[in-house]
Amino acid sequence: MPRYVIFYDSFQEGMWFKALHPDLAGSVLKPFTEVPDGIKHTVLAYDRPDIVLADGDEPILVVERTVEVPSGHNVGQRFARLAAAAQHRIPTVYFGPYSAYKHGGATQGPRYMNLRLFMAIDDMNTIEDASVVTIRWPIDKDFEIIQTPEKDDRMREYLILFFRLYKSHGVPGMTSVLADQAFVAEQDAEEAHFIAREVANPDQYKVPPNSVEIGPPSAMACLKGVAHNLDPRVDVLVYNVGMRQIRSDPYTGMAILYAYLYSGGMRKEERKVKLVLWFPHISLETWRAASARTPHAKQIRLYRDVADGIVFVDKYVPSPDF
Repeated sequence: MPRYVIFYDSFQEGMWFKALHPDLAGSVLKPFTEVPDGIKHTVLAYDRPDIVLADGDEPILVVERTVEVPSGHNVGQRFARLAAAAQHRIPTVYFGPYSAYKHGGATQGPRYMNLRLFMAIDDMNTIEDASVVTIRWPIDKDFEIIQTPEKDDRMREYLILFFRLYKSHGVPGMTSVLADQAFVAEQDAEEAHFIAREVANPDQYKVPPNSVEIGPPSAMACLKGVAHNLDPRVDVLVYNVGMRQIRSDPYTGMAILYAYLYSGGMRKEERKVKLVLWFPHISLETWRAASARTPHAKQIRLYRDVADGIVFVDKYVPSPDF
């Protein structure tokens, strides 16, 4: 019976991954609809990544692969997928471009990575004792995505390292060992080079974006005159979620990214900064109706998982009452 199983969201991506290493040649490809509970309730607990590699029924690697540059507010769209794996100390790869050319529209031209993704991954790796490694998808001199086979060279190199360490240490034992490998240091150097040479104003990412405020509850406009259970001595992060209908992407991922970047992670009892979601266009009645219809939908589950409280148009509700 084959040892390795590749669970995929797209069959094409599953085939791509299978061809990257000789140890995967005899693996079985299965869609996420066939995952066992050990995967469903761990690395798929928040959202579905592109690839989950399992040894039998146990997840051992997660791969997120994209040709889209995570710029602007969309930087968090895939973050929940990385966070679920990190929380269970499953080695994870984020393989995507740091910059690329956007065709058409008012923002046509080169687009660059929102550096908060790098920062949040670094913090998440520390908080969770995890190994999420970013690998840059190569581009040409015109910022066009390279699609020829050499684009996968670093992924192949990572998998050579992964299988060597997995066979020696297992998961999660290999997680801390990965951080000391030369390959990871090379990816860190590539990231630093990108920031130093290609990003016009990296200092802008050292402060929260306009949608986020951090400070005492008394300083938060959305909490003025609102009855809440927040300790006035403990700072809060207020994330203004500008959706007009209840939806997930990119807001749920952004909330989890901000939890790691500014609040200390997803364990609410350990946070030094509480995380409050502000829904200025959503009423409590609208939320409760959506919750009753689809209580397990991502746009309900992840807001509940991440928030210490939610400010609706008409009321503040603390966790876990929303």
